[in-house]
Amino acid sequence: MPPAGPGWYSSVMGTGILATLLGRETGRLPFLIVPAVALLVVGVGLLVGLTSAFMVRIARDRSALTSTITDASVVTAWGTVSMGVLSIGSAVLTVVPQLGTPEATHWAVPVDVVLWTAGTALGVVTAFGFGAVLIRRDVGHPIPAWGLPIVPPMVSATTGAALVPHVAAPLGHLALLAVTIACFWLSLFLGGLVFALAYHHHWTVGTLPIPASASAWIPLGVVGQSMAAAQSIAAQTRSVLTPAMADAGQTLADVYGFVMLVVAVPVVAWALAMTIRGFRARMPFSPAWWALTFPLGTLALGTRMLGQATGIGAVSIVGAVSIVGLACTWTLCATATLRAVWEHRRAVPAA
Repeated sequence: MPPAGPGWYSSVMGTGILATLLGRETGRLPFLIVPAVALLVVGVGLLVGLTSAFMVRIARDRSALTSTITDASVVTAWGTVSMGVLSIGSAVLTVVPQLGTPEATHWAVPVDVVLWTAGTALGVVTAFGFGAVLIRRDVGHPIPAWGLPIVPPMVSATTGAALVPHVAAPLGHLALLAVTIACFWLSLFLGGLVFALAYHHHWTVGTLPIPASASAWIPLGVVGQSMAAAQSIAAQTRSVLTPAMADAGQTLADVYGFVMLVVAVPVVAWALAMTIRGFRARMPFSPAWWALTFPLGTLALGTRMLGQATGIGAVSIVGAVSIVGLACTWTLCATATLRAVWEHRRAVPAA
């Protein structure tokens, strides 16, 4: 059991995006507000608890921080910290207004603004910082986990676009849209390079190690999240573009979404194959199991938004199935985590 640190924030990511997805569906299925709120509470608890525990570790031993930055095999996990913060901010903005209380809605926006700002700043640092690491150091063969520091700006693009209606128009809209579009292209460019290297290596040289089997889902994160980001940005540009230009932007986002949906098919197939192989080989539990959650959540979010924008029911069904799949993988990971923590607590006194 690794101690509290960046590697555990993937649990925050998975919890936050499931809360967001259920919150978005409460209009059709009002009863989902109960699990959505429960997951939001769990996600906030995880974010606060992990951050507090990690800060205590750092106060006791400064190397607890420096080791996560200097170790190339660990530094990628800082991307999950950024995405964890962003996902909880998005869940707050999505779920809290569903409670129907003006006071709750009033504070949901500033909370998300703070979390989005912090998560975006950290995400940009992780993207450029890991890029510098790749240039300056030999960090071994490319692996899917290299994408963890690259995906956060794409999450910022999606969640930032959702904040556009809550900032002052028109300058605020323009400024925030400019940041989200820049984040979109930064993540798409770097993510395309990193995942192309990772797939090329594992398809031509060898497969993933058994303990890292769940990391095969990580590339799906940039695929699904970019679908959602394109839809979010296109929807918000209507406040600053002419109707004709906004319609053209929406069409471009729809076309991009269908291209990514096609790309997602082999990505999901490979991830499923690696995951089944890992579980058949009795893959040991680690925080890396939580990679089974967030990427699938991004596919659910992207396809639900694409289906709503185009009116194509089949695409929306893919999103609905993905939400069910995410609920199952979240339950699996949460159960495995609780079991591992319980066994660890029993073993420590005996040692």
